[in-house]
Amino acid sequence: MERYRDERELQGRFLGCLLGLAIGDALGMPVEGWPSERIREQYGWIDRYLPCLGPDGQVETPAGEFTDDTELALCLVESLIGAHGVVDPEAVGYRFLRVLRSDSGRFLDPTTRRALERAAETDDFQQGIGGEQRPNCSAAARIAPIGLMHSLGRFNPEIFTRDVLRACLITHSDPEAINGALAIAYAVRLLVAAEVPPEMLIEDVLHFIDEDAVARRLRLAASLAAHGGKRERDLTNLREIGTSSYVAEAVAAAFYCFAAHPDDFAAAVLTAVNAGGDTDSIAAMTGALAGTYLGAQAIPAELVDGLEGRMYLLVAAPGLFQTAQRRAGLYLRLRRR
Repeated sequence: MERYRDERELQGRFLGCLLGLAIGDALGMPVEGWPSERIREQYGWIDRYLPCLGPDGQVETPAGEFTDDTELALCLVESLIGAHGVVDPEAVGYRFLRVLRSDSGRFLDPTTRRALERAAETDDFQQGIGGEQRPNCSAAARIAPIGLMHSLGRFNPEIFTRDVLRACLITHSDPEAINGALAIAYAVRLLVAAEVPPEMLIEDVLHFIDEDAVARRLRLAASLAAHGGKRERDLTNLREIGTSSYVAEAVAAAFYCFAAHPDDFAAAVLTAVNAGGDTDSIAAMTGALAGTYLGAQAIPAELVDGLEGRMYLLVAAPGLFQTAQRRAGLYLRLRRR
């Protein structure tokens, strides 16, 4: 009975991670790029799904729809399941190309778009773009499934790091972009395995990742989160951390929102949404962290019910969980003769 209860809890963390990512993405989608002052002036405090409106006031994207962050994460999930838990860059890359050519392609950031367009011509999915002055957080925003895959069984840091690198290099080769993705994936792994409490999460992540701008901004987030948790204080702290798409700012902002509200999924994610900046990506990463820690059962029902495409996530999470079990040697499917 204890084993069943533990397995059910782990499945809830897998589902919570994917649902949380998509919910944060969809909540932040309508106000991506807005400063917090504009959000407050137009909506007050966003606490529900809203449509994305064009300059003419017409609906461009309906309320509750997620963007490329979730689409690309689902591509990772599909390819991991199909390849029995192995990161196959070509399998992932060709799925990414489908997103590029779909309606969701309009959400892709310039780096991801250029990298995928080049890969479509060369069939090389390990030559991501680098050299940017401020690399973006796109790779970090989609990386959570790698953390889930490595959360069961014995942890091998070399293989884990290799898988993160392979997943990132499809579009991004900048060391900061990769380090930011490593931070998110490692945090997800720690939260599934319940190896550290939320207040120790950033410290453990800092011991694992490289020392760079991402690490420095994470230290700032940790120090500020110790005195956060109130709405105005959170917005002030997030302005100090930064909420642009720059990976060092976006990843640190996501960790801050989770660290300031570890026991309240909605508070963590809505803080990320209302802080402005790269709202969909930061809220997606926040949602992945909070959903992993709290499990799917802690996510408000109205946020799940209002999410378009939730059925894909409800199917994907159990499949990824079984794949992670098999890769860890914890699950064996018996065939009846």
